[in-house]
Amino acid sequence: MVNPFSTKFWGSGTLPFHFSEHGETMDTLWAKSQRHPISQIVGPHGSGKSTLLLELLKQYKSRSKGVRFDYLFFNDQHRQIPHDLTFQANQIFFVDGVEQLSFWNRFWLLSRMRRVIFTVHDPVWFVPVLYQTQPQFSIFVRLVRRLSPDFLEEPMLRQIYDRSAGNFRMAFFELYDYGENNPPM
Repeated sequence: MVNPFSTKFWGSGTLPFHFSEHGETMDTLWAKSQRHPISQIVGPHGSGKSTLLLELLKQYKSRSKGVRFDYLFFNDQHRQIPHDLTFQANQIFFVDGVEQLSFWNRFWLLSRMRRVIFTVHDPVWFVPVLYQTQPQFSIFVRLVRRLSPDFLEEPMLRQIYDRSAGNFRMAFFELYDYGENNPPM
């Protein structure tokens, strides 16, 4: 049996983003991003920043004509700006993990981009915050139930969520391990 908590089922961009604020939707967020050519998505590790960024990229691709989209991803293993990176007037950058770059590389990159939405853990003081992700237990339960409706009772899910300190990614890793060690009958 396939473990429903394998990363191929819940990795960035595979599950829809769930907003924690009432009234906020992908449409309202897209409209807000139109008013701010440079903006940021802020939040702690594993709170859905990358998922939200990828969903916003899909919105831009479906709603914007004649625009070039570039997605840049930085993490602990990948901290290099592509050497062939170009900057054009009709280009929008979606940069995931900009804080992984050195200060000077970050400055160099952001100073050349006319339109950019990037993810960070701590807000960059001079850039408008497009959205601040906030992990919530209720969202975690909805995501778990979407992947496996009958997997674990809520008190056990609460323990896993609390052990991960609200980091959905770490909680899903633990759910994967639990599923591997306790396959359904």
